[in-house]
Amino acid sequence: MSKNPFFENWMKSGSNNSAFPKLPSVPFGMKEIMESSRKSIQAYTEAQQIAAQSLQAIIQRQSEIMSQMVQDSSAVAREVMDEGTPEEKIARSAELIREAYEKTVNNCREVGDIASKSAREAMDVLNDRIATAFEEIKSTAEDAKEQKSKKSSGKKAA
Repeated sequence: MSKNPFFENWMKSGSNNSAFPKLPSVPFGMKEIMESSRKSIQAYTEAQQIAAQSLQAIIQRQSEIMSQMVQDSSAVAREVMDEGTPEEKIARSAELIREAYEKTVNNCREVGDIASKSAREAMDVLNDRIATAFEEIKSTAEDAKEQKSKKSSGKKAA
């Protein structure tokens, strides 16, 4: 079987048959790129875990709130049906409705606080990773610049 020169030379830079002709050199090695990507994926995973845990907490809390509302509604209905004058029943109903409204507002705030806290935590994780990634890029670029200047000064000395 004869050898196919295309397949033998397809990755060699500068070859006429190369799939990657004259790619510009970049100061980033594959190892650094892979490590940075791994750290980014790890940060995204952590942020998703925070969001998922928050969602579970919110769902659980909303379920508890709904159960409490059903119990409170039953209690209100029982109290309204108890004996007493119509004026007393209306006054007591108004008080119970006010209490239920205040509980609802507080419960909404609580659920909102849970969501806000988790969003803040997830964004902190992502912001930290982004800041670190920029520092990694800056450091790698500075290292590449130093290496390039060493190479050029070494060539001038020779």
